[in-house]
Order: sequence, then structure tokens, then C-alpha cells
Amino acid sequence: MSIKLIVTDLDGTFLNSNHVTIPQENIDAFRKAHEAGVKVAIASGRTKILTDYLMEQLPFLDYLITSNGAVTYDLKTNKIVCQTLLSNEKTVEIFNILKDYNLIYEIYYNGDCYMNKESYAQFDEEHVAPHIYKLLSNFIKEVPDLEVFIDGNGIEKLNILTLTAEQRIELEEKISKSGNVAFASSFPITKGKNGNLEMTEINATKGFAVKGLADALGIGKENIMCFGDGENDCSMLRFADYSFAMANGSDYAKNTAKYLTDTNDNGGVAKAIKKYVFGE
Repeated sequence: MSIKLIVTDLDGTFLNSNHVTIPQENIDAFRKAHEAGVKVAIASGRTKILTDYLMEQLPFLDYLITSNGAVTYDLKTNKIVCQTLLSNEKTVEIFNILKDYNLIYEIYYNGDCYMNKESYAQFDEEHVAPHIYKLLSNFIKEVPDLEVFIDGNGIEKLNILTLTAEQRIELEEKISKSGNVAFASSFPITKGKNGNLEMTEINATKGFAVKGLADALGIGKENIMCFGDGENDCSMLRFADYSFAMANGSDYAKNTAKYLTDTNDNGGVAKAIKKYVFGE
């Protein structure tokens, strides 16, 4: 095997379960791969501002894919490699549908995250899962009206932070009628708990972004290793020949990936890199 590109999800995969800390073994494995000439990248559902503090721990990182594949950054040149945005027209259409629901949602736009005043008023640990609240609380910006705030360039992602399975089914049906939207979840709905629903332009998926990056680098899928744990990782797990689901991952991920590795808390990413890249 000759791995030339390694791409990993963050939450539930590269980070441990506090959604903040990168285990040292994962940092060391990524650094070793980079020093061996392998391109290393992160592919996250987060927008850029929510990854900046993590990137300080990975100064050697080559690429960053954000918002489920909407924007890909070359971290060496600080330039956008490619982006696929949800149009303003479609975004406003979704806003109008959401007016009939009392849901907390945000948009990712130009690398930042924003909420309207109604969502921001409910944004607390009573209404949002604690780990999501801790992740976002220092970064969310309140604006009076998202529809007025966004301009003609489009948004990266619209993320409903907490909803039921019934609400997800109903909303997907309504929103998908006119097409052009990809649906995913970083925190799936589980028994007794709400989950989230992420919406991007139809081609803004991690798999599409990884393929675009690989094509730009002249790397085939047989030379790519990807790691993930959730539904929003499945497109890249399906694409790469060496794809790994975490032992703590969802059934979606496990049924899509070609291989299984240890949990995020047990350095599953590092263990797979050591075994399959370096033969250790």
C-alpha cells in the first residue's frame, strides 16, 4: 500500500470525547505521516473559526475541509482551494420553511457562525446538548435577521442544532422537493435524545471535497486513507479505498467503511496509521 493522502473527521474521530482535545498519539501519527511525504488533512462539519484553535496543535497540516465539504483551504498558502455554497435563494426558502417550527439553527458563512435573534434567545444548555453549547458558545454571533444579513455569495451550511426524528423526516421531505440540498448529521438522533440536521449544497459533501482535492493533487482513491464516525463522513468513507470507521462510530459509518479501527478515545486514527502506513 502507498498512502499519499490521509483525511480525518474531527468530532468522534480525531478528537477525544470531550470534543476539544487531540490525543497526542494522533498528533504524532499525523506529524510522522507528513514528514514521510503524505499529505494530511482534516474534514469537519465545523466552519473555519471552530477549528482554528485546533490547527494551532497541527502546524504541519496541509489542508482543511470545512462545513461538510463546502470549503477547502490550503493551509500553506491560506487560500481557498474550492468551495460549493448553498445559494441565497435556496437558503431563504429553507428559512421560510423553518418559520413554522420552533427550532434552534445557525448558518456557517464566510468561516463564521451566526444565529438570528430567535434562535440565540434559546441557545443555552437547557435547550442544546452541553457539548454543542460548549463548542459554539464563544463563537456564535447574533444578527437580527439572517435573510437580510447574507449577501449574494451563498452560505456554507445551515445547521439545526436539535430536533426529533419526526421533525427531521418532515423537514427533509419539505426542503428536498426543489432539490439541490445534501442532508447529513454529525450528532444523530438516538433513543430518548434529539440530534442535528445539517444542510449544504447538493455537492458539498466530504466525499466530493476529498475527490476534488485528490484530483488537484493527482492522487487516486487507492492511495487515500479516510477516517470517520458519523453520517456526514460516509461520502468520503465510500470514496477512499482505505476508509476506517471508529469503533465508537454510528452504524452508518461502520456499514460504509472498508475497515474498522479503535475508538476515538483510544487513538484509533493513530493505530490505523501505524499499522497500514508504517507497518508497525
